[in-house]
Amino acid sequence: MRRLDRDCSADDSVIEKCIQDSQVLRICMNTDGLPYIVPLCFGYEKVDGRRVFYFHKNRRGLLYELIEKDPHCSFELEGEHSLFMDEVKGTCNMDYASIIGDGTISLVEGDEERKRTIDLLMDHYGRGDFGYDERLMSAILVFRLEVDSLTCKATRGWKEKMGC
Repeated sequence: MRRLDRDCSADDSVIEKCIQDSQVLRICMNTDGLPYIVPLCFGYEKVDGRRVFYFHKNRRGLLYELIEKDPHCSFELEGEHSLFMDEVKGTCNMDYASIIGDGTISLVEGDEERKRTIDLLMDHYGRGDFGYDERLMSAILVFRLEVDSLTCKATRGWKEKMGC
């Protein structure tokens, strides 16, 4: 990381706030020579001190095939961002927070665990009360991304705005 003054990788409160503030989890899978990036809705929790993301996809498609072939991925999240301008100096910059990391993806097994992780996903978007049709659960796969490592970067303005 070039800007060490923005490194928040050891600040758990900034990391948690950035995850909470993020709307999209982007994962990047290995293909035969090219990266494959997918934006996803996600749920999140800490399990025994480890960060774990959850997402769902259909039973068919390239992402499923790539995970079966190689479950390792990179991922990215970004919190709310805003442009600020200094018209006197004629400069502009962005207040933001972002996380970049890598992890390992596996399938969530069992109906109860799948339901629990879909509930986490719905909770993340403020709709934990949503009464979805549980019969549709058989049509989707739920995945777990266990974080192996991450870095977090945030500007002073973002941290002030978010109360960190």
